[in-house]
Amino acid sequence: MTLYRAEVLVFAIAFAVLGLVALALVWSGDWAYALLASLNGVDRLTFLLGASVLDPRPASTPIDLGTAISWHHAWATYVTGASDQPAISWGLPVFSNDEYAHMEDVRAVFHGAEVAAVLGFAVAGFRVLRARSQGYALRLVRAGSVVAAAIVVGIGVAAVAAFDQLFLLFHEVFFPQGNFLFPPDSNLIRLYPEWYWQGITAGVGVSFFALALAVAGAAHIALTRRPNTYTPAG
Repeated sequence: MTLYRAEVLVFAIAFAVLGLVALALVWSGDWAYALLASLNGVDRLTFLLGASVLDPRPASTPIDLGTAISWHHAWATYVTGASDQPAISWGLPVFSNDEYAHMEDVRAVFHGAEVAAVLGFAVAGFRVLRARSQGYALRLVRAGSVVAAAIVVGIGVAAVAAFDQLFLLFHEVFFPQGNFLFPPDSNLIRLYPEWYWQGITAGVGVSFFALALAVAGAAHIALTRRPNTYTPAG
């Protein structure tokens, strides 16, 4: 592998990490939950809730979409670090202690991802500045963006072919303690069913693909509009 190709790969990985984390934060918003619910024809969920303090036995209780989005908002702002307060309920608990513990771990993973995104920004920026001093920054950005898009497409194809397996593998890697396994009647599972995770994965992936191609296209247009006096070897 030549030095230039190595630089392209490093830039592509850094750009992919930065872009995917940033877009994951964007897609954690209330608008995304509402959009995915609408696309899947969901206007209400069913939680297992106690009838009252006097009768705490859980029973199936319909939850309107607005309430579900408010729960999502509370959890999303907590795990992304925008709030220090996890989702709470007044009266009978909606979520179990195990669910709270898992979401605390999710918050830690998001924090690590945000740190990785900052490092990705620094690495990508350094590579671009270094390439700029030698006259090939636009070529680096164009090639690196295309490679980053290809990496994400590869991950996307794997996700389409084996979403459940990859989803489980992701959790086993980032939550090795195993506290992500909940019964089907878990309210956290009911709040975040399969259609949500499939939609978020697709949304982030397609958004990044479009972003990467836009960046590559902008770099290509800029290259065609000015003379280039340096072509890196390889």
